[in-house]
Amino acid sequence: MQRLRSFLIFFIPFVLFFMYFTTNNEHNSSSASHMQHDAVEIPDGYNVPSLDINVTQDLSGSWLLKVVTTNFAFAPEKAGMDTQSFNEGHAHIYVNGKKVNRLYGEFYNLDSLKKGKNEIIVTLNSNNHGALYYQGLPVQESVIVDNP
Repeated sequence: MQRLRSFLIFFIPFVLFFMYFTTNNEHNSSSASHMQHDAVEIPDGYNVPSLDINVTQDLSGSWLLKVVTTNFAFAPEKAGMDTQSFNEGHAHIYVNGKKVNRLYGEFYNLDSLKKGKNEIIVTLNSNNHGALYYQGLPVQESVIVDNP
């Protein structure tokens, strides 16, 4: 009986601790949506940023993401600032609905992708991490990659 009590004293707080941190982590796979951060609506008068993405497989079998932006500059040194920005910041990369990383430049090595169809989404984000929106729509691009 004493062993069971000792086990429960350890186990119950562990489970509660685990559940708290896995459900409150903004980057866990179940909540990895660009909607996690506040939306940053681009007001009229600003050049609206856009992006074009391309995913290719290199000779080693790794997948390479290329992101070309217009009216947007990557500013890694400003990531996490409290102020909103409309034409600079960083990007968020999602593979099959799961946020995999931030992007601070033109290229990112996605490494391997699961067999079959993979949806790659890249969102442009303000320095305060808020996803950029214009006229209620996210500034993002997506592509489906079919990995045979």
